[in-house]
Amino acid sequence: MIRSIRNAIAGLVAAMFLLAPLALAQITVGTLTGRVVDASGGIVVGAKVGLISETQGTRTAAVLTNATGDYVIPNLAPDTYTVEISAPSFKLLRRAGVVITGGDHVGMPPIVLELGQTNQTVSVEAQGALVQTQSAERSWAIESKQLDELRVAHSNFTNLVPFVPGVQAGGNSAGGTRLGGQSQNNIMMDGISAMDTGNNGQMLSMNIESIGEVKVLTQGYQAEYGRSSGLQITTYTRPARPSQP
Repeated sequence: MIRSIRNAIAGLVAAMFLLAPLALAQITVGTLTGRVVDASGGIVVGAKVGLISETQGTRTAAVLTNATGDYVIPNLAPDTYTVEISAPSFKLLRRAGVVITGGDHVGMPPIVLELGQTNQTVSVEAQGALVQTQSAERSWAIESKQLDELRVAHSNFTNLVPFVPGVQAGGNSAGGTRLGGQSQNNIMMDGISAMDTGNNGQMLSMNIESIGEVKVLTQGYQAEYGRSSGLQITTYTRPARPSQP
């Protein structure tokens, strides 16, 4: 009996260690989904869909649309991307300005391919914000371009949080901000807690030049953010630009 209990506890602990990286991955990366169709609305099966980082110039591994014309691209670092889609007998399509933030599950509207030669290219710009499809959370992301343009003290990335609608500077919570009444905030950096568990304050601060994105969740956030009841402040360090040959 005692041996069975010990085995059960050991199994539970092992499962917790295995699931922890998955929870962190959900916070730090995003997912893009969508559908590819032709001008008549018919689905395009086997179209190749890839992403190009507009800040790094790097490409993701391409995926193929399935039998219903749908595609899923997971594990995307927070960034602005150009979606590139190609298929036999259709013009190459590039759609720029697609923004992915950490933890997002973004749904693209159907993309329409035009008949033509594959060496012909159609370029379009993303119109408006894309839809978060798998969560009811309310969140705001301050992206790398905005980080460079905002006039704010650059010594600590949490100085950006008061720019989020409804958030007020001041209070005793981590980051010195609050939403409505007093509540405890939670800060994560690259998916890892940046909280001092001794005083529930901010343990690690970085200057804004080192940050690629700051995302603030105000309500409706998912279980992986559930350490505190206040603002969920997540940030991602800015990746180094690839060296020029």
